[in-house]
Amino acid sequence: MNAVTSAPPQDAALAERLAGRARLALRERRPAEALPLLDRLRRLPGQAGAAAALRAEALLDLAAFQEADEAAAEALTANPGSAALLQLRARAHAACGRRLDAIDAAAGAVMAAPGDPLAKALLGAMLLDDQRTEEAIYFLGLAFKAMPDNPRIQLRLAAALRQAGRHEAAAELLDHCATIAPNLPGLAEARSRTALAAGDPERAIALAEEGLQRLGPDAALYSALAHALEAAGRREEAGPYFRMAARLAPHDPYLAHLAATMAGETTARATEGYIQSLFDGYAPRFETSLIALGYRVPGLIRRAVERLLPEVAAGRRRLGPVLDLGCGTGLVGVALHDLLGDTLVGVDLSRRMLEEAAAKGIYTALRRAELSAALREDQGAYALITAGDVFCYLGELTEVLTLCRACLAPGGLLLFSVERGEPGSGVRLGAQGRYHHAPDLVRAHLAAAGLEAAETREEDLRLDRGQPVPGLLVAARIAGC
Repeated sequence: MNAVTSAPPQDAALAERLAGRARLALRERRPAEALPLLDRLRRLPGQAGAAAALRAEALLDLAAFQEADEAAAEALTANPGSAALLQLRARAHAACGRRLDAIDAAAGAVMAAPGDPLAKALLGAMLLDDQRTEEAIYFLGLAFKAMPDNPRIQLRLAAALRQAGRHEAAAELLDHCATIAPNLPGLAEARSRTALAAGDPERAIALAEEGLQRLGPDAALYSALAHALEAAGRREEAGPYFRMAARLAPHDPYLAHLAATMAGETTARATEGYIQSLFDGYAPRFETSLIALGYRVPGLIRRAVERLLPEVAAGRRRLGPVLDLGCGTGLVGVALHDLLGDTLVGVDLSRRMLEEAAAKGIYTALRRAELSAALREDQGAYALITAGDVFCYLGELTEVLTLCRACLAPGGLLLFSVERGEPGSGVRLGAQGRYHHAPDLVRAHLAAAGLEAAETREEDLRLDRGQPVPGLLVAARIAGC
């Protein structure tokens, strides 16, 4: 007769008590108190998987994302077909920034439980965060159809509709959401931002003000109100709200930079977090927006190459290797690609911009990095380094110009644009969060970096609110070469 092993009754009772107390602590937002209970639960026979799942939830609440991901993986190993655990792993992947893995895990949860609307809602949310808007609308729409009174699903679906430009449908959904869950976190902000996206800043202002009056101080609502005031032409009124938003969210680099801009403070440079946040969100519509603004920089760089490198322009010599700093979606690469005879390397801080650039198939390498760090690590000797609309996010230019000089081959060319300030005005942080550099200051930065101007041209770079943005297009070489 085979022996049947099972947990002693006292162990089973203890496991039930520990798990129950841990779940209660998680429901009451006391995750740190749950962890020692789960450590005890894990040591009981047959409880490692259950303890790991609850531990992942606690660690997510504590922002220990990598540990949460490892705990979710352990839970899935114990029960690999669980849709709930696949959803947990998707959330942990997303918290760690592993976006594609998060989508895969969320899709696995939908396949494991095709009738679960929450699994579809999670997959839709992951797709929305990845800017895959139409797919997000599809899955969130299925979830909404199954659970029409779930306000969180409505909020996510409205965000997807807004991202798709379907502002009227988004506003209607948010209005309905407000009738069933008026205090839902993020709802008041979403209603204000949807009105602003629809071109109605006054309604956006009213919705943000109403939300603040009802809910009290909130960074996201202050930010929404500030953006709406700025869009309505009430810039002076917007500044204090950007500063209040930044104070309530001190670790948000986007708000910190906008607050400095509105206060007229000229900082050394825009933070990495500001640039990444700005351009990750901008990537899907970046080129369309720039075309509408008459963006000229890639064409200006192309014509400068033709003027300064006539053998390349005539086809007697090929161009390269080339380093494209702040390559964005690859517009400068497109402007130069038929002249290339060597490598084209792109560097940008925004992952989503790099994905758009990669899709063009013209770069031999793409690197996600901050400019100065990328230049320090680069061992190349480039015939051409370009920086189109990049140095406008730096106040002090000597360091980056010195690093560019170190990466230029003898006789190599550096081509960059800056937004032009008045002579003698130094450097100033402008109203749109970009720096304006006076021409005499640019010359001083070049000299300090061991570079000399081969050509400096005053050019309008694009339109901003219907007005030309004055700029400088600078071509520089190593001094004395």
